[in-house]
Amino acid sequence: MFTGFSNGQAGNFDLALTPQGIRGGQSIYVCTHQVRAYTDGFLAFNVNRDNAATSGDALICVSGYLV
Repeated sequence: MFTGFSNGQAGNFDLALTPQGIRGGQSIYVCTHQVRAYTDGFLAFNVNRDNAATSGDALICVSGYLV
């Protein structure tokens, strides 16, 4: 997860995935962390894989509040 600030600084949080099993031939992984992140620019996610030969999907949910 990446956050950005107008002063050019950014925050980078690496989130670990935990395997949950296989469903319909697809491996399922879950990443659940409580993270406090601040931004005045953007919040973005970059999902990387070590296997470029097979396709994959990601569902990302973020909850919180705007101050």
